[in-house]
Amino acid sequence: MNLLESLNIEYFRLDPVNGEFEAKMNLTSFHSQPFGMLHGGATIAFGETVAAMASNCMIEKDKIAVGQTVVAYHFKPKKIEGYLLAKGILMHQGKRSHVWRIEMYDENELLISCVTVTNTVVKK
Repeated sequence: MNLLESLNIEYFRLDPVNGEFEAKMNLTSFHSQPFGMLHGGATIAFGETVAAMASNCMIEKDKIAVGQTVVAYHFKPKKIEGYLLAKGILMHQGKRSHVWRIEMYDENELLISCVTVTNTVVKK
């Protein structure tokens, strides 16, 4: 099993015209830190993964988008139950980079984290 499979992402929807996406990650013990709370690294991995998925859907087939920079702000602790809903907005779309801002909400619509991901677009 790889990281993408372990993240347990239920769905991913992209609106390339408006530069927006939504994705849902169901939480399991894989996402936990030792005290039963959501691990910040799992949140960051979710954000970087879905930002790369979005960028890769929007670029030429002979190129790939890979993560370059991730900045994360965690606002509230989250018990390992329910899910995280990621809502991404494309802040910059250049030929060689994309910048996404991703707000992550829990099942009660509380803002848990905000992650900014910069992807570099390179040739395959």
